[in-house]
Amino acid sequence: MNPPRFLDFDAAALPAHGGAYADIHAGRLTGAVVRNALPPDLVARAVAALTNSTAWTSPNRGMRGGEIRTIGDAATPTFTFLRGPPEEVYAQSAAAHAERTASVFGDADEAMTQVRGLLSGLAGGRPAAPPAFDEQHTWPAFNFRALDPGEQIFTHHDNHFGLGVYRHLDPAFDRGTLVSFFFTLQAPVSGGELIVYAAKGDDPDVPRLPTRFLDTAAIEANYPAARITLGAGDLVIFDAGRQVHRVGPVGGDRPRLTFGGFSTLATDGSRLAFWG
Repeated sequence: MNPPRFLDFDAAALPAHGGAYADIHAGRLTGAVVRNALPPDLVARAVAALTNSTAWTSPNRGMRGGEIRTIGDAATPTFTFLRGPPEEVYAQSAAAHAERTASVFGDADEAMTQVRGLLSGLAGGRPAAPPAFDEQHTWPAFNFRALDPGEQIFTHHDNHFGLGVYRHLDPAFDRGTLVSFFFTLQAPVSGGELIVYAAKGDDPDVPRLPTRFLDTAAIEANYPAARITLGAGDLVIFDAGRQVHRVGPVGGDRPRLTFGGFSTLATDGSRLAFWG
C-alpha cells in the first residue's frame, strides 16, 4: 500500500501543473501543495486582522481537544449543527461574505482574485468561482479557521453532499467528489500538520471504534500517510472527500490560522465551483 501522493511546488511553477486539479478530482493524485501562493503583504494584513477580530465563533464548543474557531459558517457538520448549517443560517453567512472578507484582507477583490487565479491555474485555466446559492447570493467562497494550541481536527473524511444545505448546489456540478483547499495564514510554532492516510472513508474495512468514529490509532498503525507541513502563504488542495485525514495537535503559543473550503468540477468538466 503506497502513501498518498502529493505534488509540491512553488507558485511560480503553477503554469506547469494545470492538470493537477483534474488528476485530484479523478483520484489519480491525492493532492498538491503550492508554496508561496499568496503575497506576503496580503497574508500579514489577514493575520493582524484575525488576531484582533471579535467575530470568531466556536461551532465545536465542547468537543474536547477538537474545538475550532471559525469566522463564517462552514457547509459541514459541527457540534452546533450536526447536519450542517440550516439553509437560512448559511444564506446569512453568504450575504455577509464580501464584507467579512474585506474586514480581514482589507480588499475583498484582491483576495478573491488570488483564490480564483490559483484554483483556475490548477484546473488548466477553467473558470473558477463560487456557484449561485439562491436568487440573491452566491455560496461564500471560503471561511476562516483558527486552531488554538492543544487543539486538533480529528480523523475524518469530507463526504458532505448529503447535508441539507447542498440542495442549493446546482446539479450541473459533480456531487461524487469533494476536493478541499485551504491557505495557511499563520503556521503554528509546531504541530498542526495535515496528515492524509491511504485509507478511504467509504472502505467498509477501515478501522472504526465501537462508536463508529474512525479509529485513529489503528489507522495510524496500518496505513501509510503523507504528512504536510505548511508555511504562511502556502496552499494545499486534496481529495478530502475520499481520503481519511486529520490535522495534528497545535503546539507552541500561537494559533494556526487558515482559510479555505471545498470545490468540485462541473459534470461536463468546463468549470470549477468552490465554496466555504
